[in-house]
Amino acid sequence: MDIWLLFQNALTVLAATFLGVLTADILTSIGCAEKAAFLFTPLMKVAKLPRKLSLPALISMIDGRAEHSIVSSYLKRSEIGEAEVLVYNLVTSPLAVVLFLYRYYLPVVIASLGLYIGGLYVLFSLISSLVSLIIGIAYGRAKLKNINVEEMVFRKERSEKVNVRKSVKTAASFTKKVIQKYILILTILSILNHFGAFSLIRSALQAVKMPLSAQALTVFTTHALSPTAGILMAGELVRSGLIGTKEVLTTLILGKFFYLMTQEYPRNSIPFYASIYPAKTATKLVALSILATVASTPLCILIILYL
Repeated sequence: MDIWLLFQNALTVLAATFLGVLTADILTSIGCAEKAAFLFTPLMKVAKLPRKLSLPALISMIDGRAEHSIVSSYLKRSEIGEAEVLVYNLVTSPLAVVLFLYRYYLPVVIASLGLYIGGLYVLFSLISSLVSLIIGIAYGRAKLKNINVEEMVFRKERSEKVNVRKSVKTAASFTKKVIQKYILILTILSILNHFGAFSLIRSALQAVKMPLSAQALTVFTTHALSPTAGILMAGELVRSGLIGTKEVLTTLILGKFFYLMTQEYPRNSIPFYASIYPAKTATKLVALSILATVASTPLCILIILYL
Protein backbone atom coordinates (compact mmCIF):
# COMPACT_ATOMS: atom_id res chain seq x y z
CA MET A 1 0.00 0.00 0.00
CA ASP A 2 1.17 3.52 -0.81
CA ILE A 3 2.00 5.26 2.51
CA TRP A 4 1.41 8.72 1.06
CA LEU A 5 -2.00 7.65 -0.29
CA LEU A 6 -2.95 6.23 3.12
CA PHE A 7 -1.90 9.51 4.73
CA GLN A 8 -4.05 11.47 2.27
CA ASN A 9 -7.01 9.17 2.96
CA ALA A 10 -6.59 9.66 6.71
CA LEU A 11 -6.53 13.45 6.30
CA THR A 12 -9.63 13.31 4.09
CA VAL A 13 -11.51 11.21 6.66
CA LEU A 14 -10.40 13.57 9.43
CA ALA A 15 -11.58 16.70 7.60
CA ALA A 16 -14.86 15.17 6.39
CA THR A 17 -15.69 13.78 9.84
CA PHE A 18 -14.97 17.03 11.66
CA LEU A 19 -16.83 19.23 9.17
CA GLY A 20 -19.73 16.78 8.92
CA VAL A 21 -20.39 16.57 12.66
CA LEU A 22 -19.79 20.31 13.13
CA THR A 23 -22.20 21.20 10.32
CA ALA A 24 -24.87 18.82 11.60
CA ASP A 25 -24.59 20.13 15.16
CA ILE A 26 -24.94 23.76 14.06
CA LEU A 27 -27.72 23.15 11.52
CA THR A 28 -29.81 21.12 13.94
CA SER A 29 -29.36 23.81 16.61
CA ILE A 30 -30.90 26.47 14.36
CA GLY A 31 -33.60 24.17 12.98
CA CYS A 32 -32.24 23.76 9.45
CA ALA A 33 -32.45 19.99 9.75
CA GLU A 34 -36.24 20.26 9.76
CA LYS A 35 -36.23 22.59 6.74
CA ALA A 36 -34.17 20.11 4.73
CA ALA A 37 -36.29 17.19 5.88
CA PHE A 38 -39.11 17.71 3.39
CA LEU A 39 -36.85 16.66 0.50
CA PHE A 40 -36.60 13.09 1.75
CA THR A 41 -39.64 12.82 4.00
CA PRO A 42 -41.45 10.30 1.69
CA LEU A 43 -38.38 8.02 1.63
CA MET A 44 -37.92 8.20 5.41
CA LYS A 45 -41.62 7.62 5.97
CA VAL A 46 -41.91 4.54 3.76
CA ALA A 47 -38.89 2.96 5.49
CA LYS A 48 -40.15 3.98 8.96
CA LEU A 49 -37.04 6.09 9.60
CA PRO A 50 -36.93 9.28 11.73
CA ARG A 51 -37.23 12.43 9.65
CA LYS A 52 -34.00 13.89 11.03
CA LEU A 53 -32.05 11.40 8.90
CA SER A 54 -33.04 13.55 5.93
CA LEU A 55 -30.15 15.88 6.79
CA PRO A 56 -27.35 13.31 6.23
CA ALA A 57 -29.28 12.05 3.18
CA LEU A 58 -29.07 15.54 1.70
CA ILE A 59 -25.35 15.82 2.53
CA SER A 60 -24.69 12.38 0.99
CA MET A 61 -25.07 13.94 -2.46
CA ILE A 62 -22.10 16.20 -1.63
CA ASP A 63 -19.82 14.08 0.55
CA GLY A 64 -20.35 10.50 1.71
CA ARG A 65 -17.85 10.69 4.57
CA ALA A 66 -19.57 13.67 6.15
CA GLU A 67 -22.90 11.89 5.75
CA HIS A 68 -21.79 8.83 7.71
CA SER A 69 -20.16 11.01 10.35
CA ILE A 70 -23.54 12.63 11.03
CA VAL A 71 -25.38 9.30 11.16
CA SER A 72 -22.74 7.89 13.49
CA SER A 73 -23.02 10.90 15.80
CA TYR A 74 -26.80 10.30 16.03
CA LEU A 75 -26.09 6.66 16.91
CA LYS A 76 -23.54 7.61 19.54
CA ARG A 77 -26.03 9.96 21.20
CA SER A 78 -28.64 7.14 21.14
CA GLU A 79 -30.98 9.23 18.97
CA ILE A 80 -31.21 6.27 16.59
CA GLY A 81 -30.42 2.57 16.93
CA GLU A 82 -28.37 0.13 14.88
CA ALA A 83 -31.45 -1.00 12.92
CA GLU A 84 -32.08 2.58 11.80
CA VAL A 85 -28.46 2.88 10.65
CA LEU A 86 -28.70 -0.30 8.58
CA VAL A 87 -32.03 0.65 7.01
CA TYR A 88 -30.85 4.20 6.32
CA ASN A 89 -27.72 3.02 4.50
CA LEU A 90 -29.75 0.63 2.38
CA VAL A 91 -32.54 3.01 1.34
CA THR A 92 -30.21 5.92 0.59
CA SER A 93 -27.88 3.82 -1.57
CA PRO A 94 -29.29 5.26 -4.85
CA LEU A 95 -28.33 8.78 -3.71
CA ALA A 96 -24.66 7.84 -4.13
CA VAL A 97 -25.32 7.73 -7.87
CA VAL A 98 -25.95 11.48 -7.76
CA LEU A 99 -22.54 12.01 -6.16
CA PHE A 100 -20.79 9.79 -8.73
CA LEU A 101 -22.78 11.25 -11.60
CA TYR A 102 -20.78 14.47 -11.84
CA ARG A 103 -17.55 13.05 -10.38
CA TYR A 104 -17.20 9.87 -12.42
CA TYR A 105 -20.10 8.86 -14.66
CA LEU A 106 -20.42 12.01 -16.79
CA PRO A 107 -16.72 12.99 -17.13
CA VAL A 108 -15.38 9.42 -17.50
CA VAL A 109 -18.02 6.80 -18.34
CA ILE A 110 -20.28 8.76 -20.72
CA ALA A 111 -17.36 10.63 -22.26
CA SER A 112 -15.42 7.42 -22.96
CA LEU A 113 -18.15 4.90 -23.82
CA GLY A 114 -20.63 7.24 -25.45
CA LEU A 115 -24.20 8.06 -24.50
CA TYR A 116 -25.72 4.65 -25.32
CA ILE A 117 -23.18 2.20 -23.84
CA GLY A 118 -22.15 4.62 -21.10
CA GLY A 119 -25.79 5.25 -20.21
CA LEU A 120 -26.47 1.52 -19.97
CA TYR A 121 -23.43 1.07 -17.72
CA VAL A 122 -24.73 3.81 -15.41
CA LEU A 123 -28.16 2.16 -15.31
CA PHE A 124 -26.60 -1.21 -14.46
CA SER A 125 -24.57 0.45 -11.72
CA LEU A 126 -27.84 1.82 -10.36
CA ILE A 127 -29.41 -1.65 -10.20
CA SER A 128 -27.27 -2.61 -7.18
CA SER A 129 -28.46 0.53 -5.40
CA LEU A 130 -32.07 -0.26 -6.27
CA VAL A 131 -31.64 -3.77 -4.86
CA SER A 132 -30.34 -2.17 -1.66
CA LEU A 133 -33.30 0.22 -1.63
CA ILE A 134 -35.81 -2.62 -1.90
CA ILE A 135 -34.08 -4.64 0.81
CA GLY A 136 -33.93 -1.55 3.03
CA ILE A 137 -37.61 -0.69 2.69
CA ALA A 138 -38.66 -4.29 3.35
CA TYR A 139 -36.32 -4.58 6.34
CA GLY A 140 -37.37 -1.20 7.74
CA ARG A 141 -41.08 -1.92 7.52
CA ALA A 142 -40.60 -5.32 9.15
CA LYS A 143 -38.06 -4.33 11.80
CA LEU A 144 -38.76 -0.71 12.76
CA LYS A 145 -41.75 0.65 14.60
CA ASN A 146 -43.62 3.76 13.54
CA ILE A 147 -41.65 6.69 14.93
CA ASN A 148 -43.43 9.65 16.45
CA VAL A 149 -40.59 11.13 18.47
CA GLU A 150 -38.81 13.01 15.69
CA GLU A 151 -41.13 16.02 15.99
CA MET A 152 -40.09 16.31 19.66
CA VAL A 153 -36.45 16.13 18.62
CA PHE A 154 -36.89 18.93 16.08
CA ARG A 155 -38.71 21.14 18.61
CA LYS A 156 -35.88 20.64 21.03
CA GLU A 157 -33.31 21.48 18.36
CA ARG A 158 -35.13 24.69 17.40
CA SER A 159 -35.21 25.86 21.02
CA GLU A 160 -31.44 25.64 21.38
CA LYS A 161 -29.19 28.58 20.61
CA VAL A 162 -26.12 28.12 18.48
CA ASN A 163 -23.05 27.43 20.60
CA VAL A 164 -20.14 27.29 18.16
CA ARG A 165 -17.61 26.43 20.86
CA LYS A 166 -19.72 23.48 22.01
CA SER A 167 -20.21 22.31 18.41
CA VAL A 168 -16.47 22.51 17.68
CA LYS A 169 -15.69 20.61 20.87
CA THR A 170 -18.23 17.91 20.02
CA ALA A 171 -16.89 17.55 16.46
CA ALA A 172 -13.25 17.48 17.62
CA SER A 173 -13.94 14.81 20.25
CA PHE A 174 -15.79 12.60 17.79
CA THR A 175 -13.17 13.09 15.07
CA LYS A 176 -10.34 12.16 17.44
CA LYS A 177 -11.92 8.79 18.21
CA VAL A 178 -12.66 8.11 14.56
CA ILE A 179 -9.17 8.91 13.29
CA GLN A 180 -7.55 6.78 16.02
CA LYS A 181 -9.63 3.78 14.94
CA TYR A 182 -9.04 4.53 11.26
CA ILE A 183 -5.25 4.59 11.64
CA LEU A 184 -5.31 1.34 13.64
CA ILE A 185 -7.41 -0.39 10.98
CA LEU A 186 -5.21 0.90 8.15
CA THR A 187 -2.15 -0.42 9.99
CA ILE A 188 -3.72 -3.88 10.27
CA LEU A 189 -4.68 -3.84 6.58
CA SER A 190 -1.15 -2.77 5.61
CA ILE A 191 0.25 -5.75 7.51
CA LEU A 192 -2.23 -8.10 5.82
CA ASN A 193 -1.29 -6.63 2.44
CA HIS A 194 2.42 -7.07 3.20
CA PHE A 195 1.87 -10.78 3.84
CA GLY A 196 -0.14 -11.19 0.63
CA ALA A 197 -3.68 -11.58 1.99
CA PHE A 198 -5.23 -9.53 -0.80
CA SER A 199 -3.13 -11.23 -3.47
CA LEU A 200 -4.61 -14.57 -2.38
CA ILE A 201 -8.13 -13.19 -2.85
CA ARG A 202 -7.27 -11.92 -6.33
CA SER A 203 -5.65 -15.22 -7.27
CA ALA A 204 -8.72 -17.16 -6.15
CA LEU A 205 -11.05 -15.03 -8.26
CA GLN A 206 -8.71 -15.10 -11.25
CA ALA A 207 -8.83 -18.90 -11.17
CA VAL A 208 -12.45 -18.66 -12.31
CA LYS A 209 -12.54 -19.11 -16.08
CA MET A 210 -14.07 -16.15 -17.90
CA PRO A 211 -15.75 -16.87 -21.28
CA LEU A 212 -14.39 -13.65 -22.79
CA SER A 213 -12.30 -12.73 -25.81
CA ALA A 214 -8.68 -11.59 -25.49
CA GLN A 215 -9.75 -7.93 -25.81
CA ALA A 216 -12.46 -8.38 -23.19
CA LEU A 217 -10.07 -10.11 -20.80
CA THR A 218 -7.69 -7.17 -21.14
CA VAL A 219 -10.50 -4.75 -20.28
CA PHE A 220 -11.62 -6.99 -17.40
CA THR A 221 -8.14 -7.12 -15.86
CA THR A 222 -7.60 -3.38 -16.25
CA HIS A 223 -11.05 -2.49 -14.90
CA ALA A 224 -10.60 -4.83 -11.93
CA LEU A 225 -7.40 -3.03 -10.95
CA SER A 226 -8.40 0.52 -11.94
CA PRO A 227 -12.03 1.25 -12.89
CA THR A 228 -11.15 4.53 -14.61
CA ALA A 229 -8.38 2.96 -16.71
CA GLY A 230 -10.71 0.08 -17.58
CA ILE A 231 -13.44 2.44 -18.80
CA LEU A 232 -10.96 4.41 -20.93
CA MET A 233 -9.56 1.23 -22.48
CA ALA A 234 -13.05 -0.12 -23.16
CA GLY A 235 -13.97 3.13 -24.90
CA GLU A 236 -11.02 2.89 -27.25
CA LEU A 237 -11.79 -0.75 -28.12
CA VAL A 238 -15.46 0.09 -28.78
CA ARG A 239 -14.51 2.97 -31.09
CA SER A 240 -12.07 0.69 -32.93
CA GLY A 241 -14.79 -1.94 -33.43
CA LEU A 242 -12.76 -4.60 -31.59
CA ILE A 243 -15.41 -5.34 -28.97
CA GLY A 244 -19.21 -5.35 -29.11
CA THR A 245 -21.79 -3.72 -26.85
CA LYS A 246 -22.89 -6.84 -24.97
CA GLU A 247 -19.35 -8.08 -24.42
CA VAL A 248 -17.99 -4.76 -23.21
CA LEU A 249 -20.89 -4.28 -20.78
CA THR A 250 -20.52 -7.85 -19.45
CA THR A 251 -16.78 -7.33 -19.09
CA LEU A 252 -17.18 -4.04 -17.21
CA ILE A 253 -19.82 -5.47 -14.85
CA LEU A 254 -17.59 -8.47 -14.04
CA GLY A 255 -14.54 -6.21 -13.67
CA LYS A 256 -16.44 -3.94 -11.30
CA PHE A 257 -17.53 -6.95 -9.23
CA PHE A 258 -13.92 -8.13 -9.01
CA TYR A 259 -12.73 -4.63 -8.03
CA LEU A 260 -15.36 -4.29 -5.29
CA MET A 261 -14.57 -7.68 -3.79
CA THR A 262 -10.78 -7.41 -3.87
CA GLN A 263 -10.16 -3.71 -3.32
CA GLU A 264 -13.15 -1.50 -2.49
CA TYR A 265 -14.67 -3.55 0.32
CA PRO A 266 -11.52 -4.85 2.07
CA ARG A 267 -9.35 -1.77 1.57
CA ASN A 268 -11.80 1.12 1.68
CA SER A 269 -15.28 0.24 2.96
CA ILE A 270 -14.21 -1.93 5.90
CA PRO A 271 -11.66 0.52 7.38
CA PHE A 272 -13.99 3.49 6.86
CA TYR A 273 -17.12 1.92 8.35
CA ALA A 274 -15.13 0.37 11.20
CA SER A 275 -13.65 3.75 12.11
CA ILE A 276 -17.01 5.54 12.03
CA TYR A 277 -19.38 2.92 13.50
CA PRO A 278 -19.13 0.22 16.20
CA ALA A 279 -17.45 -2.95 14.90
CA LYS A 280 -20.68 -4.99 14.84
CA THR A 281 -22.57 -2.29 12.95
CA ALA A 282 -19.70 -1.79 10.49
CA THR A 283 -19.57 -5.53 9.77
CA LYS A 284 -23.30 -5.63 9.05
CA LEU A 285 -23.07 -2.59 6.77
CA VAL A 286 -20.32 -4.16 4.66
CA ALA A 287 -22.12 -7.52 4.61
CA LEU A 288 -25.29 -5.87 3.31
CA SER A 289 -23.30 -4.04 0.61
CA ILE A 290 -21.73 -7.31 -0.48
CA LEU A 291 -25.14 -9.00 -0.48
CA ALA A 292 -26.56 -6.31 -2.78
CA THR A 293 -23.55 -6.60 -5.12
CA VAL A 294 -23.73 -10.40 -5.27
CA ALA A 295 -27.48 -10.28 -5.94
CA SER A 296 -27.36 -7.54 -8.59
CA THR A 297 -24.34 -8.70 -10.65
CA PRO A 298 -25.95 -11.84 -12.17
CA LEU A 299 -29.15 -9.83 -12.68
CA CYS A 300 -27.23 -7.22 -14.70
CA ILE A 301 -25.53 -9.88 -16.84
CA LEU A 302 -28.86 -11.59 -17.47
CA ILE A 303 -30.38 -8.30 -18.66
CA ILE A 304 -27.37 -7.70 -20.94
CA LEU A 305 -27.84 -11.10 -22.58
CA TYR A 306 -31.40 -10.15 -23.55
CA LEU A 307 -30.53 -6.68 -24.90
